[in-house]
Amino acid sequence: MRTKVPELSREKETLILNAAQKRFALYGLNKVTMDEIAEDVGMGKASLYYYFPTKEDIFRGVIQREQREFLEQMQNVVHQQISVSDKLRKYMLQRLKYSSQLFNLSSLNHQSWMDLKPIFKDLFNNFAGEEQKLLMHIIREGKQAGEFEVSSPEKVAHLILHVLQGLRLRLFRATTTPPIQQPPYDDLEKETTLFVESLLYGILKRNSN
Repeated sequence: MRTKVPELSREKETLILNAAQKRFALYGLNKVTMDEIAEDVGMGKASLYYYFPTKEDIFRGVIQREQREFLEQMQNVVHQQISVSDKLRKYMLQRLKYSSQLFNLSSLNHQSWMDLKPIFKDLFNNFAGEEQKLLMHIIREGKQAGEFEVSSPEKVAHLILHVLQGLRLRLFRATTTPPIQQPPYDDLEKETTLFVESLLYGILKRNSN
């Protein structure tokens, strides 16, 4: 008689994803094995395969959790009693932190990441859609409050996403040897800050005399 495997509890899922995330960050997806993750969690490999049929499924779970946590953090920022300009600044810096975590998680160079990314295309497309909604909400709020002067919050949100993706892509291309121990995030943070301040200078509503 086949032994019934219990349902995956939230606690057990967290243990698995935490163990996998730690190994992925240290060694990269390609070098981590399912045996190692199962051993770290203290469970049989067969049970791990039952819950996560492939290593890519676990990696997907880790990415989904990173994305979910970022969006939850940004929802909290949206509801803070601060200026909309500061909400946009916080969004930019929080996204930079998220990109750093994702980059370190992969421990891959640009080409390896580009080879891997199609596997998770749906994840990144869905995440981009949620980011678009979040940014449009912030820009609309600024417009309604009289803080921003924009004709199309949707187009501005789209532009912000494209620029941030472009800045991150340049970082990936500049890094050629994995694992990445100290990526040049200081430069990226400076460029991101310069971009958001330049953007705010362009869309802040000024009182006309």
